[in-house]
Amino acid sequence: MTIDHIGVFLDFNKYYILRIIGRIAMPLFVFLVIQGALKTSNKKKYAIRLAIYSALTAIVLAIMTAIGGTLLTIALSGNIFIDLLLLILSVYILESDNKKIKPLIALPFLYMIFTYVTTRIEGCGCHGIFYWFPPALRSQYSLHSYFLGISLYSAIKFAPLYVKKYAPQETNNEEYIQGITNIFCFIAILFVTILLAVSNFLWAEQYKFMLDSVSSYSLLAGLFILFYSGKRGYNSKWFKVAYYLYYPVHVSIISLIFFLIGV
Repeated sequence: MTIDHIGVFLDFNKYYILRIIGRIAMPLFVFLVIQGALKTSNKKKYAIRLAIYSALTAIVLAIMTAIGGTLLTIALSGNIFIDLLLLILSVYILESDNKKIKPLIALPFLYMIFTYVTTRIEGCGCHGIFYWFPPALRSQYSLHSYFLGISLYSAIKFAPLYVKKYAPQETNNEEYIQGITNIFCFIAILFVTILLAVSNFLWAEQYKFMLDSVSSYSLLAGLFILFYSGKRGYNSKWFKVAYYLYYPVHVSIISLIFFLIGV
């Protein structure tokens, strides 16, 4: 992610490899957030934590938008924590036993569509930036991250059912089930990447400013997921705080450096 943001400020064609490396980040974040939403012992606290960091990141992006110049490159790209927050809210709705709240699944989906359509219209270059819908309050990857998150959620939920039906002798083998889950998650990323590629092909001419064909390389993240153990890693309190703060802090530092050197 850091390498990607450095590549944003440098010459795109000359440092294209940096953007390719950066494509690995978002699918991994989405995958781990889905895992966290399913495994956390305190769903409310988890959602509130993401909401807080969404607000902090929005403040940083709003300041960058006000300063303008080269900082707009990052500031106008959207708020990744909005993507993650809407995804875990969607997972909680899907997981809920309360049928009355099921229709609420439409709200995060509509928000993603609203972000997507707004960015599409801006992408044609005819209307400028719609500041009445601040980029700091938009999802960064809109439908890409949402479809990816829902696809990964479906893969994670489907894998145990697949094992139960086609390999019942392995039903209690956690390592085997995790391996199957990882394969289905890789397929989910492949599926969404193909949809993205088709979208780029169909609208590339009209929306070439907005479409990001380099995002097709997000498929590379699936190779890392294939080796996921399903076990919790290092998780001290300071690390969790640093993990969430890293995004707004590193964006601020990188932006400040390039702003000062006039890139």
